[in-house]
Amino acid sequence: MNQAFRTTIGIIALVTVLTPLLSTPSMVSPGGVSLIATELRGSSGTELFVRTKLDFADPELMKVFPQQIGEWHSISYNWSRFEEILGADILISRAYRNPNFSNPVFFLIIQSTNVSSFHPPAVCYAALGYEIEEEGIEPVQIANASWAEGHWRSEREGLIFKGEMSTEKLVVIKRTDGEITERRVVLYYYVKDERMAIPREITLVRLSALAPLNGSYADTLESTKKLAADTFPEMFELKPEEKMCAEILVMEHGTLGFFVILLLVSAPLIFILFPFIRIRIRIRIRIRVMRT
Repeated sequence: MNQAFRTTIGIIALVTVLTPLLSTPSMVSPGGVSLIATELRGSSGTELFVRTKLDFADPELMKVFPQQIGEWHSISYNWSRFEEILGADILISRAYRNPNFSNPVFFLIIQSTNVSSFHPPAVCYAALGYEIEEEGIEPVQIANASWAEGHWRSEREGLIFKGEMSTEKLVVIKRTDGEITERRVVLYYYVKDERMAIPREITLVRLSALAPLNGSYADTLESTKKLAADTFPEMFELKPEEKMCAEILVMEHGTLGFFVILLLVSAPLIFILFPFIRIRIRIRIRIRVMRT
């Protein structure tokens, strides 16, 4: 066999062996990996990489999304007639109440494969006659979630989870005859498949609550952030820092695992170097024969 051809085959085999050994289990099988973002398109620099715990595209699964979460109790609204208008494949609308807060928080999930028809809530509220009073990024603390104890990080290497996620905040008002008649605090974020340069589907999670017509809206913001934090673990999970498959193999199988790795790595190297090894052996044999 031509040595160049042998070397090429050996290198391909070596790369094929090393790639899974030096990868983590989630890199080998990355199903469900998503990104939470505040921007519909592009990057805001505040993204968080997670694994989805539920399929946002499954209508039956979304219908059984918990109506009771901790102290929150909810009622559902039938918005089926709006699904076609909004171009949504899935639309879940709930009003969650908590005895610690005076007003309910409205919780909305919209999932659609028609990405081009998706509009940010700021555009939608403006189209409904609201004025944007305030807009910006609002961090939501979820550090007390039981699943987030210990050293957690998201799927993308180096993004350490510090117990919070970023949401987009809107404070909107509606006027009648020049007087403010409604004021709302809105938090929202998008869930996208981070493996796709252009996502095939996008999910919008939006929370909103009525706020005082003037003055501070701190209590309303607190209740909205509380529900955002409490619903987060129902939808997503963050992966703990993972070891490479080679490390896992040695940890679980000890010496046997080490020899399996050694065999897998050595085989393509021996295949590449075999002609040189054979020549070297022949030279040594000839030298010994000549000496005798």
